[in-house]
Amino acid sequence: MFYLLSLLALALLVSSIFLAPLRSKVWVAFGFVAIAAIAVAAPSIGVLAGAEEIVLAREIPSMLGMGSLSIDPLSAIFLLIIAIAGVATMLYSHGYVGHYLTKKSSAHISLHYTALATLILSMMLVVMADGGFLFLFAWELMTIASFILILFDAERAEVLRAALAYLIMMHVGFIFLVAGFVGLESISNDTSFSALAHCFGQGKNLAIFILFLLGFGMKAGIFPMHVWLPEAHPAAPSHISAIMSGVMIKTGVYGVLRVVSQMSDPSQIQTAGVIILTVGAVTGLWGVILAAMQNDVKRLLAYSSIENIGVIFIGMGIATLAKAAGNMPIMALAMCGALLHTVNHSLFKSLLFFGAGNLYSKMHTTLLDRFGGVAKHMPITAILFLLATMAICALPPFNGFVGEFLIYLGMLGSVRDGINTLYAAGGLMALALIGGLVVLAFTKLYSTVFLGSPRHHHVAESDEVDNLRVAAMAIPALGI
Repeated sequence: MFYLLSLLALALLVSSIFLAPLRSKVWVAFGFVAIAAIAVAAPSIGVLAGAEEIVLAREIPSMLGMGSLSIDPLSAIFLLIIAIAGVATMLYSHGYVGHYLTKKSSAHISLHYTALATLILSMMLVVMADGGFLFLFAWELMTIASFILILFDAERAEVLRAALAYLIMMHVGFIFLVAGFVGLESISNDTSFSALAHCFGQGKNLAIFILFLLGFGMKAGIFPMHVWLPEAHPAAPSHISAIMSGVMIKTGVYGVLRVVSQMSDPSQIQTAGVIILTVGAVTGLWGVILAAMQNDVKRLLAYSSIENIGVIFIGMGIATLAKAAGNMPIMALAMCGALLHTVNHSLFKSLLFFGAGNLYSKMHTTLLDRFGGVAKHMPITAILFLLATMAICALPPFNGFVGEFLIYLGMLGSVRDGINTLYAAGGLMALALIGGLVVLAFTKLYSTVFLGSPRHHHVAESDEVDNLRVAAMAIPALGI
């Protein structure tokens, strides 16, 4: 019944958007997303305020047993991220896609908004599903929707190539997830995330953890499975890059957190912590080094997303190691830092990609050496972009500073207490190097684009974007 209702809801979404007048399609899609955002935000805030876990649907049958939809504190955090980013992205798309209404067919615009609304709704399902077939159903729906969104300018060969590479790599990751759930079912006769506790309790089932890490890591963009990310984000429209980079890749973080939270054996937790910390350090350093070398705004932001996933994984790794050692204060500090940085990155990275969209819509390029002096012609964009730049550089008092500061406190506390000292010291060095290179990359980005004199006549002829796009940018700006 649940899958039938889902198909009926999807049919209603598709028919409503396709039948709407051309300039009203965005508002129809916005209505669906806004209703869903309010519907999940209210209970999520209640759960985070201390209410009990909310079960929305029980015993949903599938080929891999029963499934359910529920909201617990971890789901609630990610639901709020998705809801806020979804509303801001829909609002921003009005002005960005407006320039294409005379260039693209009505069916093309309808498909775009259908896929965008489906992506946001499927991400909500992903973080509410308890695992198994229901989770995989939502995960695949999210992948297909994002693939369609990347194809917005499919007439360009590089866009088609990036979209196909993305689709292939996501399905490689999907195979790892299926293998993980099949292995879980063979051990526990259940495919829910809660069954992982029994699975890990049976002994050395680290292979199950590795399968899930590979599957979720593909979506998150961890090294060396990150290669799709710097190709897909520049190819997609800027508002799609914003929600994919700011939110969608975080579903990979969510999945890893779900899996690790079910471990109880200290030796298993220790091994998982070392793996997560190592992956985070390598991913963060690799991402930021390549970001600093880019001459394209969107490619720089895409590599920066890889770096920020690395920062989140460093926090998760330190928290996992502290849990293995039984040091709950250090675990709380590092995990709060990782979760807060997850929230923070969704805000400042969405704002940065919105700013990149403003630049592209006015100058028709994202190459750094084509800009210069943009602040004189687009002052609001320049101010908001500067706000996001300071946040991503972790400068106080902005939100990026707070999350990384908690991770630093966790690592410093670990060194002080003599617990996992070598790992904590390694994490400190990696995070410090990442932080320095981030400042280098984004100082270059902001100064090259917004300061100095115009290098191209398009800059001198540009002006500020419409008020709706500014309002959409104000949503993450307020969070920062």
